[in-house]
Amino acid sequence: MKKLIFFCLVIFMGACKHDDEAVTPEFDFAPEFTGNYWTTTIDGPTTINHDWVVTPLVKNQLGIVYTKVVKVTAAGTVLTLNQKYTLVNVVPSTADTFTINETVDVEQDNGVLLRQKVEGVATKIVNGSGIPQINITLKLTNTASNASTEEYLEFKKK
Repeated sequence: MKKLIFFCLVIFMGACKHDDEAVTPEFDFAPEFTGNYWTTTIDGPTTINHDWVVTPLVKNQLGIVYTKVVKVTAAGTVLTLNQKYTLVNVVPSTADTFTINETVDVEQDNGVLLRQKVEGVATKIVNGSGIPQINITLKLTNTASNASTEEYLEFKKK
């Protein structure tokens, strides 16, 4: 009986053993992307100026204020549309990548309501000129019509 109690005591002591290994804290990748980025795309008579203001919101979560200024030249007249996407749930997964996957109400200066799903996986690099940039294939889907566009963009840091 003493052997059984001793055996149970040994098992109990082994189960209560405390590991002194330090827990490695999760790294916060959000500050790696902070800054202002821009790019311009031209497709025939349409020029779009894209601007991103990227800020860390909380640990491993970014906010991006994405502004698009669309200019269309037709018959000597320039038509302009300003759009603003406020993204608040951008998730960095490494020091060089983040994912956008959220639906936002787009502010437009023409007063038309627009709700779009914004999706993409971005990669941060340093280009050949030594300037940091974020490359992304950005997919925008109109939630009302389900029409979507997909565009590869290279945002250079200002």
